[in-house]
Amino acid sequence: MQALARYALSGFGQAILVVSLLGFGAWVLFPLMYLSGALMALMAMQLGPGKASQVLLGGLLVQAVGGAVLLGSPTAALGLAALMWVPLVALGGLVWQRGSLPPALTVSALLGLVAVLGFYLLHADPGLWWQEHLHQALAARSSLPDSLTATDQDLATLIEEVADYLPGAFASVWVMGLTVSLLLGRWLQSRLYRAGAFGAEFRGWRLATVWTGVAGACLLTAVWRFDLAVNLLVPLTVVLCLPALGLLHALLRQRPASKVWLGLLYGALALMPHLVVVLAAVALVDSWMDFRGRTPTT
Repeated sequence: MQALARYALSGFGQAILVVSLLGFGAWVLFPLMYLSGALMALMAMQLGPGKASQVLLGGLLVQAVGGAVLLGSPTAALGLAALMWVPLVALGGLVWQRGSLPPALTVSALLGLVAVLGFYLLHADPGLWWQEHLHQALAARSSLPDSLTATDQDLATLIEEVADYLPGAFASVWVMGLTVSLLLGRWLQSRLYRAGAFGAEFRGWRLATVWTGVAGACLLTAVWRFDLAVNLLVPLTVVLCLPALGLLHALLRQRPASKVWLGLLYGALALMPHLVVVLAAVALVDSWMDFRGRTPTT
């Protein structure tokens, strides 16, 4: 991974080649898009948004041409790449300007909130919009064997149950992709160019107290529309849980068997992903209590 990143940063052509190949690979194995996004973010962090934007434009052009040749339409390939690469170049540029990762991560949380609010502004009934489009997708399967009819009926019922919460689900997937790419990009930069930067930033990240107000405002929207509150809180939680993870890394860093405890923590998260809500709450409380300052870490 580090060798790939070093090669991508060795020249303009090499950068476009690597991110484009990873973009093509994401059509089959989607996590490769996170890797290509990490390299885009890394270029913006290390070289500045100007040079990264040149690679961005070249990469988008290659994606459009590849989509037209291989898929018959450039739209899907171009849209997927743009959805990840454009904000990552901007967020990576913010890291380059501020010299710190947390401000870019908090902006990614704001992007998730804006995406959900924008969807509600564009569609009076977002749940109905999702139902109509997903039912159309099911209708397109009419040529499949009749044996799948019961499955289609189950899917239709499931769609009706979850449609109201799909805006937040898709926004959270997008925000998670941006966050993963930013973290990986900063980690690569730390390994290749700025030793120790990633670990120090991650362990020291503490939310500003204003985020308690933001989370509270999202909760209050439940008085008006419960589905809106949920859709806002889901992508927000994706980012707000990270400072709590950094806090636990900081508090356990010099403790005996710290790796065992952290391994158990991440294992619990893998088995029970809803624990991120607890972590987000811990991060919000820490913004007021400063557990690092109250607890010796050495």
